[in-house]
Amino acid sequence: MLGIGNILQRDDGAGIRALEALREGFSFSDNVTLIDGGTTIFHNMGIFAAADKMIVFDSVKLDGPPGTVYTFNSDDYRVKMPRKATSHDVGVLNTLSMMELIGQKPPEVIIIGVQPKEYGIWSEELTPEVAAAIPEMIRRAATLLKEWGSGSGSHRTPRN
Repeated sequence: MLGIGNILQRDDGAGIRALEALREGFSFSDNVTLIDGGTTIFHNMGIFAAADKMIVFDSVKLDGPPGTVYTFNSDDYRVKMPRKATSHDVGVLNTLSMMELIGQKPPEVIIIGVQPKEYGIWSEELTPEVAAAIPEMIRRAATLLKEWGSGSGSHRTPRN
């Protein structure tokens, strides 16, 4: 699983915050890796090349109310997403296309995104609407992992 975004720019950090919540609250089998991709997806092509299947968490600017959670496969992402839906979409799309151009088979990619409320504003805090959507993003990822036979992860006992 790959979280992308900039945690210094309010809701742009939702993908990273979802990944952090997973890392904090769940244990996974050895075939599941959690990676903070920051904002430099294109430079992390090796992450894509090493995976058969990948879940990408991100903030996605569409027309829904803040906190709306979207799920797209890579084909939907390429065809249906507006070009400026996220500040990282070019990196993901370019990475998948580059893999095809050099003869590598891209992994199956599912993007779980959340509609931001405040995007590009300097703050490390998510807006309440986006913060409230993180559990739904995690639920969708857990469902996918179960469908893929990777297990859904197990809850850890919260730390005090």
